[in-house]
Amino acid sequence: MTELQQELAFVENGKVILKEQEGFPQREIGEVKDDEASAFQFFQDRYETLKEKVDKVQHQIETEDNKGSFLMKVLNLRESLSSYDGIGDFVALKERLDMLEKMLEDYISQNRKRNLDVKTTLVEEAKSYAANPDWKEATEKLKELRQRWIRVGAVDEDKKEEIENAFQAIYDEFYEKKKSFYEAKKEMMVTREKQYEALIEKAKKLQSQEKDSDQLAKKVESLVQEWKELENIPKDKYANLLKEFKKYTHRKSSGKASKATKKENNDKEKTSLLNELKEAKTLDSDKAVEIAKSIQQKWKNLGKTFDHSLNDEYFTLNDYIFEKHFLESLFKKKAKKDLGEKDAVKFKMNILRDLIARDQKELNVFEENLEKFNLGTQKLDKLVGYKHEKQKRKLTVKQQIMDELRDLNKNLK
Repeated sequence: MTELQQELAFVENGKVILKEQEGFPQREIGEVKDDEASAFQFFQDRYETLKEKVDKVQHQIETEDNKGSFLMKVLNLRESLSSYDGIGDFVALKERLDMLEKMLEDYISQNRKRNLDVKTTLVEEAKSYAANPDWKEATEKLKELRQRWIRVGAVDEDKKEEIENAFQAIYDEFYEKKKSFYEAKKEMMVTREKQYEALIEKAKKLQSQEKDSDQLAKKVESLVQEWKELENIPKDKYANLLKEFKKYTHRKSSGKASKATKKENNDKEKTSLLNELKEAKTLDSDKAVEIAKSIQQKWKNLGKTFDHSLNDEYFTLNDYIFEKHFLESLFKKKAKKDLGEKDAVKFKMNILRDLIARDQKELNVFEENLEKFNLGTQKLDKLVGYKHEKQKRKLTVKQQIMDELRDLNKNLK
């Protein structure tokens, strides 16, 4: 029996007794089966096994990234000390495990603070996406953002409910508004279809009631003009209704002259709308978006654009107004109040730099996978091409805004 063994334990009536240690009362840990020396060595070896477990968990904590996952193991090891059958310095093991617990609690606390900062930023990002008037794009962005949210770790319990509720509230409000929007849109489409059906009925009655050909022509022309002024409905339903309407209003005329006149009038009206957009571009971003939204519907109502350059200019101007409004929205939510003009410009440039990097990354991935979209159908190829051009245009517009901010920054003191 070694001196250390005698200092820590003794034998009484064939029982091995572990002596009292600081915080650990004296207790029986086993029996002498062969001789005292063998019994003492057995229980000392058991202590070494426990010590190796503590060594192992300490090494894992010091070398692995997911340190917080070892806290429960540390707590379980420490709890086992008071009942573990072994001979050794249990006070030293307790002190090591106490130290590891404190280190892990500090680590977890710091992590949870960082997680709260990240989730607070994601809440603001969710608000900006939820404010996007493009429901489809907003939905895609919010779905992607929720996956990022899930990957962020836990926050302190006293903050958990508040931050989770804030995040969920944005989604609940967004989907409720989206639902209301599409329900209202559905009702609106039903109303519009009834307006088209009413004109068809008028045209049908007119053919049977009006006998004067000149008067009939005038009234038919009036109905055709009313038809053109009606709001848009889904293409398939419009096509069926138009086919029915033409049965009662179609008149033979000089197709070439009519088409030329239509082209001239169409391009003229669209040029006028472009001029309105150019003026709106110089206004406050909220006002500019309001005007852009009203012009969107007018542009759609005019139908096909015969001059493709008008289309390109329209989408570029439109994107510029909405991208600038989005930038201003993010700036208002993220920037500190009372920033000086130069600091405000720099802050906007930093936000925009991140947005450009994100868009460039998305564009690179899209272009790398373009060949995968070649499904051999003209319709799909055209759709993919349109999406590609849209992504490039959005990036170009952001870079244009960045150039404007750089010029402004240079001119400010």
